[in-house]
Amino acid sequence: MKPVFFLIIFYVITNSSAKAQLGQLGGPVAHAQWNISSKKINACEYELVFSVTLDKGWHTFSIEKIKGAELEVFATQILFKPNAGYTLVGNLTETKPTPEYDKTIKKTVLLHYNKVVFTQRIKLNSSTKVKISGKYEYQICKEACEMPPYETFDFDLQGTPACKK
Repeated sequence: MKPVFFLIIFYVITNSSAKAQLGQLGGPVAHAQWNISSKKINACEYELVFSVTLDKGWHTFSIEKIKGAELEVFATQILFKPNAGYTLVGNLTETKPTPEYDKTIKKTVLLHYNKVVFTQRIKLNSSTKVKISGKYEYQICKEACEMPPYETFDFDLQGTPACKK
């Protein structure tokens, strides 16, 4: 019985220690706080807004990929799960990034400091409630870069009879 007890204690201690290193909720220490919201444009169109606040000194990358540096620079991605209930209108947009020359990869990169807002316009194709799901992935850097695990999102938006195709 004693070996089982010691195994349980060992597991609890090592698991707690690992979680403490990764942050309060078991995830990486967050240097970027994401807030999602929607803004109704008309009966069938919405803007989906992803606001990101970055800790002081940290930056994230633009949604624009840097040609020839895909292995060094991970562009921010917001990916939408296809659903017949909505259509993407145009491309994902972002607040203006800051161009900076990166000596290590010898290329100019596009960065966001402090706060960035990503926006995607959508059109509902249904008169009922539509669930818009997806995930976002990004890289954050200070002296070194971290790649937090991707996060998922959901928007539940109400269509109108005018939206039905």
